Amino acid sequence: MTQDIVDKVIRRIDPTSDIHEDIELQIRDIIEETESQLCVKLGGLPAVPDTLSYIVVAVSVKRYNRIGSEGTSSHSVEGETMSWSDDPFAEFTEDISAWKANNGADRMRIQFL
Repeated sequence: MTQDIVDKVIRRIDPTSDIHEDIELQIRDIIEETESQLCVKLGGLPAVPDTLSYIVVAVSVKRYNRIGSEGTSSHSVEGETMSWSDDPFAEFTEDISAWKANNGADRMRIQFL
C-alpha cells in the first residue's frame, strides 16, 4: 500500500483531511484487505499494478462508507432507498478482465513436476 492511495481515500472520505488517527488506521486496514482481494482476482499477483490502483481507491471508499451496514443488501428510510452489490469489485469486472488479457494473466500455466 502506498501513501498516495491512503491520501486519495482520505480525501474522498473527508476532503478537509481532518481524519483522526483511529480512522486512518481503519482506512489502512480496508485498503490492505482490498489490495489483497484484488491481487487474488488478478491471478495471485504479489502487489496491485499501479495502473489498477484506482480500483483500490474506489472499492476502499465504498467499503468505508458501508461500515455498519455490512451484510445488508438494501436499506430504505422515508422513501430513500440504498442498495449495494454483494461484490464491491462488480463494476470493475471488465477492467480486471482487460488487464489480465493484456498482461497474459489469463494464459494457462503448466507446471511439470
